[in-house]
Amino acid sequence: MPGFGAVASNGLIVRDGGRVLLVDTAWTDDQTAQILNWIKQEINLPVALAVVTHAHQDKMGGMDALHAAGIATYANALSNQLAPQEGLVAAQHSLTFAANGWVEPATAPNFGPLKVFYPGPGHTSDNITVGIDGTDIAFGGCLIKDSKAKSLGNLGDADTEHYAASARAFGAAFP
Repeated sequence: MPGFGAVASNGLIVRDGGRVLLVDTAWTDDQTAQILNWIKQEINLPVALAVVTHAHQDKMGGMDALHAAGIATYANALSNQLAPQEGLVAAQHSLTFAANGWVEPATAPNFGPLKVFYPGPGHTSDNITVGIDGTDIAFGGCLIKDSKAKSLGNLGDADTEHYAASARAFGAAFP
């Protein structure tokens, strides 16, 4: 990442009955293909869909690998709009959100336990978050930092005015 070098990036692999759901790709198609191979070897269930949390390389850099594998991909409609400007491949499907921040169910079919929430602009204008229903797991993507982080990281596309309010909205959505 310009100005930062290589940085860690997290996502989720969620087992949902006889299938797997992904949250975010790796940085590249090759790295994402490696994740798909690991899933095949270790979990041996089909990856049904992937949802990406915003239009940055560390979250959407492996979209072609997912598409080549026949995996349905979903992103915030704004992420899909921004992706080409960032040199990224857009998801196949666009998620829309109600005024309260929760995903419109019609745009997120077969998401199973994934609860998708738009907390407002923060790390980026399009960042979304994902919780796993029935668990205490909530994934804030790049919006939420490790408690040991010394900074908010890459703020190149951040909305610093609303960042704190969006982080609080995430916390309220996934108490």
